[in-house]
Amino acid sequence: MISFGVFETFGAGLLILGFGYLLSRLRIFSVLCLPAAVLGGVFALSVLVFFSHFFELKISFDESPKESLLLAFFASLGLDIDFSKKSNFSKNFFIFLGLCAFIMVLQNLLGITIISLFDKQKELGLIAGSISLSGSFGMGAFWSQVLKTEPYNITNALDISIACATFGVLFGSVLGAPLGAFLIEKFVLKKENFRLQSKEKSPSQKELGNELGNALVLFFSKKELKNTIISALLLAFCVLCASVIKLFISLPAIIFALIFAFMLRVLCYFFGLNLAHKNLALLGNFCLALFLALALISIDLKALLDIGLPLFVLLCLELVLMLFFVFFITFRVFGRDYEAALLSSAQCGLCLGATPIALANLEKLELRFFSSKSALAILCLSGVFFIDFINVLVIWLFLSFL
Repeated sequence: MISFGVFETFGAGLLILGFGYLLSRLRIFSVLCLPAAVLGGVFALSVLVFFSHFFELKISFDESPKESLLLAFFASLGLDIDFSKKSNFSKNFFIFLGLCAFIMVLQNLLGITIISLFDKQKELGLIAGSISLSGSFGMGAFWSQVLKTEPYNITNALDISIACATFGVLFGSVLGAPLGAFLIEKFVLKKENFRLQSKEKSPSQKELGNELGNALVLFFSKKELKNTIISALLLAFCVLCASVIKLFISLPAIIFALIFAFMLRVLCYFFGLNLAHKNLALLGNFCLALFLALALISIDLKALLDIGLPLFVLLCLELVLMLFFVFFITFRVFGRDYEAALLSSAQCGLCLGATPIALANLEKLELRFFSSKSALAILCLSGVFFIDFINVLVIWLFLSFL
């Protein structure tokens, strides 16, 4: 067993991310629109599994950098809000929330039905449903403690939820962006409005074609170095404040990171201080990519392989359900336009994996095509503040009737 500390883990994440960017330049991966972090993370995970299986060499990574990276990304979203542009997304926001709640109900109904056919405890269907898929690891850990007690007595609930969440994160990250790219190219590129909008990329998106190259420019260019340092200090301040407040209030730290970042952005707006939006966007995207790379190499594939035939069949059907839902319902409800394709890809990542997976899918599509502030705002607001509350309500209702 080899244990990597914080610096070794961070260095490994950088190498994996760099290798992922090289792979993303290959035509096959560029067409599939797979994020570089996913490519590098899946390749590194395959290498780790190979050495673990054939040479019994296991490597463990420090988990502490992941939360800070995720907090920094959400802080960058709060600081990057542009008050000069107004986006009317309220209607689409509520529609998106409603569709997410609907897919949670369908996930649980499918889970209970399939598990019942195998003559297993019905609560297992909830674990492999919205608890682990839409809720990911955090929701799985919470409800596992509930399901281990009377009257459920599912002693291995935590192991099952981790394996199911692993399945969701893996396929949510691998399938989300390619699905969005497929929808865009098949339905949207044929429309005149797409060609008109594609000429109106935001300045930051025009310069984000090569994320790694531009990230290096921020650190080695004298012109950009000052703005980069200021942006990094602001992100670090938000991360520190969120981490401290979390010690006293039992809420996800990403909420506090967003709140502090938004407060700083409001102060800068009223005092006329200009923030370097390009630098914030690149630093935030870099933190998200590094988080995703570290998350993927921490996946326990052994737990996934040991999940058992009934649950494996159920998870495969949940995957089919998700793809069917976003293709035939979400994409069409939002009007089969560019934003509909972005939200469909984001929902695939959100309701199979987690909010960071959905954001990575959205980022990759925006880098290849063009940005949509409305889609990003809808995803952030729903993924951070509302999805978990809706999921808790849905799970509680199902448990009440079982």
